[in-house]
Amino acid sequence: MPVPAESTLSTVARALGVTGSVTYSARPLDFEIAAPGTGGLWRVRIAGANGSATSVVKALRHPSGWPMLAQLSDADRAMFLATFPWSGEPEVLNELTAACPVGMRAVGLLGSQWHGDQLRTMWMEDLGEASAPFTAEQIASTSRLLGELAGRRTLAGSAMSEAFEDGFALTMIARGRVMSGLLPLLSGPMGDAAGDLVSPELVSDLLWVGEHLEDVLGVVHALPQTPVHGDAAPENLRQDPCDAGMIVLIDTAQFPRHAVGYDLGQLLFGRGSPAIAMGEDFIDDAVGQFVRGLANGGLPTAAADVWAGFVGSALIRNGFDVVTPGDDVADRIATTRYLIDKAVELGLLPHRPAH
Repeated sequence: MPVPAESTLSTVARALGVTGSVTYSARPLDFEIAAPGTGGLWRVRIAGANGSATSVVKALRHPSGWPMLAQLSDADRAMFLATFPWSGEPEVLNELTAACPVGMRAVGLLGSQWHGDQLRTMWMEDLGEASAPFTAEQIASTSRLLGELAGRRTLAGSAMSEAFEDGFALTMIARGRVMSGLLPLLSGPMGDAAGDLVSPELVSDLLWVGEHLEDVLGVVHALPQTPVHGDAAPENLRQDPCDAGMIVLIDTAQFPRHAVGYDLGQLLFGRGSPAIAMGEDFIDDAVGQFVRGLANGGLPTAAADVWAGFVGSALIRNGFDVVTPGDDVADRIATTRYLIDKAVELGLLPHRPAH
């Protein structure tokens, strides 16, 4: 872990109520790091005259060391490195703290420190082993709260989001990860290998989706845009350990504004979400809850726009996950099939001739 300055330790100790001369010890958290701008996670114990307390420390790093950069073209790589918002999560947390609706809050920020110009640490409250919202009722409630948060942040204005081009992250995923990375591989040996896990028909359908991905991106970018969490998968949401009715936002990706409904893609299809197994009626209800939340947040929005933003964004971000390694292949197959069929139903994709 990057060595903290004495001033950082003092600030965090005061926030934790630890007094006197303080010492610290750190151990890495068992967490698979995939985000471009995340350099590590640690649980740090700070001890002083009156006892000790813990904080979770996250390292924010310049994404020049991100392995996925190799999948981008030279031009896309240069643009990504120049514009990816890797260091602003402490400011995002402050913005979220002011905008969260009743029933939702951001994880507490205790302090932050720069270590040169390509590394920053942020010190946060330790939520311990607080559970993620996995029940149908919890996911539906979280969907409503995410919708309300999007409405409230839109009306309040989001300096962090508005500093970047709308849809920036989704564009990079579509043109970098999918078009320049996964689609060429699907057309070759990976496509043959993927056929051992998923049907050749599904691989063929994904290649067909790729032919229309720019059109989908155009539709999504033309929809109303709102500030987003950016990665609102259940594993990035926690129940407050002191209040089971409170959802705590963690790992708040500082993304630009995206199409209304964007966060539903990760809530329903992101890492660890059980939603696809709960069936289409449950997904329909979650979308309805998000629409309700937008209205509660002062931003009444047509359900059709939310559906288009949700499905179009998720198709690009989640629909191709079926060809990446993991132990949840069956769920990812079901997700991909659902997103392709739903995109056709909504008119985001044309009907494909039988094959």
